Amino acid sequence: MAAPMPRPPDPLPMAMTMAMTHARAAFASLLQFSVPPVPPFYAMWFEYHAGTRPELASALEAAMAQGAVDEALMRELSVRFLDPLPEFEALGVALTQLSGTLKEALGTMASHGADSAAFSDALEELSSDARQDPQQLRLTLVRLAEQARLMTRRSREMGYRIAHSSQQIEALRTELEDARHDAETDALTGLGNRRVFDDRLRRLVREAEAEGLPVALILIDIDHFKLVNDRFGHPVGDALLRRTASTLTASLGDRGRVARFGGEEFAIALSRVNRAEAVELAGSLRQAVAAQSFALRTSGTRLGDVTVSIGLAMLRSGEDEASLVERADAALYRAKQEGRNRCCTDEKATAPKPARVWS
Repeated sequence: MAAPMPRPPDPLPMAMTMAMTHARAAFASLLQFSVPPVPPFYAMWFEYHAGTRPELASALEAAMAQGAVDEALMRELSVRFLDPLPEFEALGVALTQLSGTLKEALGTMASHGADSAAFSDALEELSSDARQDPQQLRLTLVRLAEQARLMTRRSREMGYRIAHSSQQIEALRTELEDARHDAETDALTGLGNRRVFDDRLRRLVREAEAEGLPVALILIDIDHFKLVNDRFGHPVGDALLRRTASTLTASLGDRGRVARFGGEEFAIALSRVNRAEAVELAGSLRQAVAAQSFALRTSGTRLGDVTVSIGLAMLRSGEDEASLVERADAALYRAKQEGRNRCCTDEKATAPKPARVWS
């Protein structure tokens, strides 16, 4: 007699075992990088080890390769990958308020319609029979006058309510626009945030695929930014970020929009720009930043040369946005390795004179 087939393992314990494995790995990663074990950070490492969020995994692996995993990065990634979008919550509140406002207005209009029907019924009573009966005629006219006064009062009331409803709707529209702006804007620099940039790049890549248009991606990173924070403090680093964002925006003009890509990194995605034009633009952006004069407001102490390294890549046929970003990031990394204050493309580098580094 053949031996009985072994019973397959119970799927629930297996799932629990895998979850515990991911949980232990998540806590190990928190300890490895000295990151506080708060729920959002734990959740991201759990997702990473579970392999359920490829984009999150790519971001963490890139940061680990650069030795840049810290609490600030974890906060940034939690906003990008875990936190609910604030405009969704605002939209739900606004729709609830708007629903109540419209119901109130519709109720007033319905009541006005009932008044019109009552007035119409009173008019019907002015038949030949009513006109032949003085008493009935007098009662009908009294009723008509009363209905007319009621309609006038409620019409005026309806006008007030409709005007009030219109004001409420306009206020709600403004609130939604403000919430959408907040969700799409980097609070520190006022630039578009990473989510807005990703949406724009995705749209440009789709248009390029459909229409055969060139697309250029420029990644910009402030050189030696960590030294600024370490020597002068984060408020000065924040001021440098704002100044650089303003300089890049002014230099770019109406040719495109600068976005904060993360940390001290900025990004620009351009359509209908060929390689030579993109290289020239990247060079002008680098020069504009290098021309900045940055001194501490309190003491007048001048910072060292403020420069940026730039990576540039042109979209290839059939390429997706993730691959384009990866190649631009590789070009940026090469610019850092080759001395900073320069632009490297996905083909070659352009190297100006070295900048003076903060001591």
